[in-house]
Amino acid sequence: MKTLLIMRHAKSDYPTGIASDFERPLNKRGLKDVPRMAHLVRAFGPVPDVVLSSPAVRAKQTAAAMAADLGPAVEVRFDESLYLAPPAALSAAAGQLPQAAASALVIAHNPGMEEWIGILSGSQVILPTAGLAAIAFGCDSWAQLDQAHGTLLWYVVPKLLKSLQL
Repeated sequence: MKTLLIMRHAKSDYPTGIASDFERPLNKRGLKDVPRMAHLVRAFGPVPDVVLSSPAVRAKQTAAAMAADLGPAVEVRFDESLYLAPPAALSAAAGQLPQAAASALVIAHNPGMEEWIGILSGSQVILPTAGLAAIAFGCDSWAQLDQAHGTLLWYVVPKLLKSLQL
């Protein structure tokens, strides 16, 4: 059985002087949202064995902060194909996750993430920045995600955690 956590990068900034969208960093809200989301994952699980992230600055910062808050055993990987990726590219990247990993966290960008959650689980969600969904699969291989119908275990947005003061 595999569990996939799907997270949109946290809220980013539009500072002057950056050369491209790829270089946008997290803003203050984004930096505050990531620890809330990591706390939720630690409390309700599963804690991922590996984090796979887009290499865009905002996604890298989200991945690094999540991994730091989740513990030293969490491996972080970056995949250029995840930058503004459609669902097929997200599935292809996830299919390459280490087979020994029972759970993984993928951090990337919309609109591909919302569509991908729909394809994998049949659930339609709105995934704001730092939004996070957990999907369970009855398969033993990450390469089988496209053939396995996942079950949405939970879905949460930072605004909810903030209102609950978590």
